Amino acid sequence: MLVALAAATPAASSERRFTYTYESLVLNPGNVELEPWTTVRGGREDLYLRFEERIELEIGVFENVQMAWYLNGKAVTEATGGLLKKEFEFGGVSNEWKWKLLDPVADPVGLALYGEWTAAPSEAELEAKVIVDKRFGDVIVAANLVGEIEWELEQPDEVAQELVIEVDGGLAYLVTPEFGLGLELRNHTVFAGEGFEHSVVYAGPTLSYAAERWWVAFSVLPQVVDLGGLGTPQLQDLAHAERINARVLLGFDL
Repeated sequence: MLVALAAATPAASSERRFTYTYESLVLNPGNVELEPWTTVRGGREDLYLRFEERIELEIGVFENVQMAWYLNGKAVTEATGGLLKKEFEFGGVSNEWKWKLLDPVADPVGLALYGEWTAAPSEAELEAKVIVDKRFGDVIVAANLVGEIEWELEQPDEVAQELVIEVDGGLAYLVTPEFGLGLELRNHTVFAGEGFEHSVVYAGPTLSYAAERWWVAFSVLPQVVDLGGLGTPQLQDLAHAERINARVLLGFDL
């Protein structure tokens, strides 16, 4: 994401310049923002297209602390056994808390802690992030370490558990105080069942624009390499992961 020094830009104070990588900035106490999300994941060994929708209401609670509520949903079209399967699923509700410990401009490095829980009819999820970022004038560098654990009810007496470890990073440059151009990278690793399932890397461009009371960020991240389970990288893993991920975020000050 990109913004110059916060005091020198007319952009909104909470704009995002990346779509997967978080920055440490938070809303001021009492500020409220509405953020619709759309994530598109497409391309596997057979036909696969998935849309994920989130509506987020973000609230500044205390100095350096914000929280948010989400409504989640997803729609999937895929080829299974020669048949075309379509489904829509309510993804439950999520609650997020973010605590900024260090500022990316005033301190040597920005630092924030993030926690989120999700509850849905047949699954539950806990997620934690460590967020590190730094602003060098018109350049923003950010990195996240993410851990996520999910429980899903597959049968009346059977619960499946999945662990996700993700490393996200972004580098962005503010071409103008409003318009940003950057690059994002994600390493997404999944442990399911008895152990390791897959680990893939996505990378691609990110564009962003921030006005006084609204902002938008968009990224397209193709899968660039499958890291494999035992140090045996391949070109792509289309059995477990998609060929391409894309996401658009909008933010509106209320």
